[in-house]
Amino acid sequence: MDAANRTKPVREIGMLDLAPNDRPREKLLARGATALADEELLAIILGTGRPGKSVLSVARDLLLQGGLPGLFVGGGAGLKTLVSGIGPAKAARVEAVLEIAKRVTASELVGRDLLSDPESAARYLMLCLASESREVMGGLLLDAKNRLIKMAVVFQGTGTHAAVAPSPLFRQAIMVGAVGIILFHNHPSGDPEPSADDRATTDRFVAAGREIGIEIRDHLVIGRGRWVSFHRLGLLR
Repeated sequence: MDAANRTKPVREIGMLDLAPNDRPREKLLARGATALADEELLAIILGTGRPGKSVLSVARDLLLQGGLPGLFVGGGAGLKTLVSGIGPAKAARVEAVLEIAKRVTASELVGRDLLSDPESAARYLMLCLASESREVMGGLLLDAKNRLIKMAVVFQGTGTHAAVAPSPLFRQAIMVGAVGIILFHNHPSGDPEPSADDRATTDRFVAAGREIGIEIRDHLVIGRGRWVSFHRLGLLR
């Protein structure tokens, strides 16, 4: 078969293939990022669609998995298994943007009183734990002004955090000179409502901290787009 008769590869549909009024990049430059819908912002990151499907359509398909927060669940690598047309290059771009979001959120914690501002801590934890299908438990180790020194994870698995001994977390707190801890754990089910087990575990950590002079100042339960603060609910004894 000669070159003229060979089948040419079908080209991916890019931004310039869209009607002028449908091009997200031009819309952003003309009106600003706040004027764009979620799928338009994601389309700019993806750059191109796939043969027979526009980049906006691919972006919409991705957002069907849970909107923008759903992108964090699988991460960039996980996107390749969700929607046809997401290859390594597109997945890497999305992964980079997700990591930037985490780092920006982490930078917001610097110098903040996290006991008075649990929203900032919860936003960061929701980003960090979004991809976890297993329960994770740890603590935000604080100085005397409730500022973050270090995030420590002490449990990660399919079981229950009720069996987690307080000593590994307090050992890390002592090593960095922390005087307070905000406990945290996620509920993979998505519902952050504290269970009886959550309350019992919190009481156990509070008692252990009292013995060594490191106070448990809050316990944040992280769900899917929602969170609960023991301190705000008056659940710390």
